[in-house]
Amino acid sequence: MKLTKKKAIDISIELWAWLAETGKKKPNWTGWEKYGEMKNRCPLCEYANKDCVNCSYYKRFEHCMERAGIYQRWLYAVKTSTRKKYASLFLEQLKELK
Repeated sequence: MKLTKKKAIDISIELWAWLAETGKKKPNWTGWEKYGEMKNRCPLCEYANKDCVNCSYYKRFEHCMERAGIYQRWLYAVKTSTRKKYASLFLEQLKELK
């Protein structure tokens, strides 16, 4: 799917709002049916073609795969409440990209 920067950010916010609300994981998001599969299940990776130097998040914050970063903490969280917490923090950062 070809995305604009704005659309990639908007879809990311939609995805992470759902993750923050439900505490579920990205594969469970029903939005994939609407938007189609994306690289790394990430609209920003899709937009940047998995090239981090072109990623809006990377440019503003850090590499999402940074070991101690918010995304990594969300990714490896076991408890739903912990996933919700880190998804909410990641969502707030995404909103700053608008």
